Amino acid sequence: MRFDGDDMLDRRTFLASSLCLAAQPVLAQGASEAQAFPSGRITLMVGFGAGGMTDVSSRILASVMEKALKTPVIVENRGGAGGVLAINAVRQMPADGHTIVSFLTDAPFTASFQGKPINLDDWAIIGGYMPQERVLFAVKDAPFNTAQEMIAYAKTNPLTMSDGGSFWSARVMEAFAKKHGLQIAVMAQRSGQAASTDLMGGHVSLAETGTGTPAWTAAKQGELKILATLTPGGLAAFGMPQVPTFEQLGADYVSRQYYGYAIRSATPGDRIEKLRATLNEILSDSAVRAQFSAIDLTPGWMDAKGYEALLQSVARDGEAMRKYLNS
Repeated sequence: MRFDGDDMLDRRTFLASSLCLAAQPVLAQGASEAQAFPSGRITLMVGFGAGGMTDVSSRILASVMEKALKTPVIVENRGGAGGVLAINAVRQMPADGHTIVSFLTDAPFTASFQGKPINLDDWAIIGGYMPQERVLFAVKDAPFNTAQEMIAYAKTNPLTMSDGGSFWSARVMEAFAKKHGLQIAVMAQRSGQAASTDLMGGHVSLAETGTGTPAWTAAKQGELKILATLTPGGLAAFGMPQVPTFEQLGADYVSRQYYGYAIRSATPGDRIEKLRATLNEILSDSAVRAQFSAIDLTPGWMDAKGYEALLQSVARDGEAMRKYLNS
């Protein structure tokens, strides 16, 4: 059969229109799939060991987050190097929004101190979710009862302190010991749980962990001594205004501990914003706040801009402390 010019044009127009109509459901399905987030389980990578407060707080948030996002949220512990090991691991994973990593305020300093600096341009901060007071504990039978007595004792008697996974706080303790001429050896651990176990088992004389840890609970029950806080906030909010801060004891460097999360900056912006909004909403939930308060933790939302500024400030302080420790 032969078509003349007009017939051929009509036939081509008909075929093109048919193809476009046929393609529309496929294109719509593709667009819907591209916009769907999350499309599978989310992994919350925690850079510290199980039982520590990064782990415990993340598990509280994960259980609520999976209801809000309607997908499983799995907490995976990859402790080591003060949280940097997990950060480096997530940097190698797809930037699709399905892997979040714990990103504490001391992360850039910790990585830089270890000779493997973090490029903050690689990361989008989701937000900060919890400040924490860092506490110096001592065994119950220690031959000192106060921080001042510990300082006098450690000038001539060697002590060992287990740190609760906070690389920053451990260096604060070293700087404090250097300034006062104290004989304190710092033993690294991967979590507040591990440091608490060291102290309660009598393996060390001192431990640095945070509120909410097993050491904190034991101290409240009279099984350990609380000497001071390495953070400037103190313990007045916990009914212990008499406990001095390192700042009050003359320390030049203090710990500023805030917990937060980050995700690869190459992640699509709408996914980053969805995670930010979800975390913010969860932290405003009274039931979630009650779970935190029950173990002496205090949730507090800090937006990405504020958290980034805090990260940079801590990094500057850390650089000054590193120079002091190496001098």
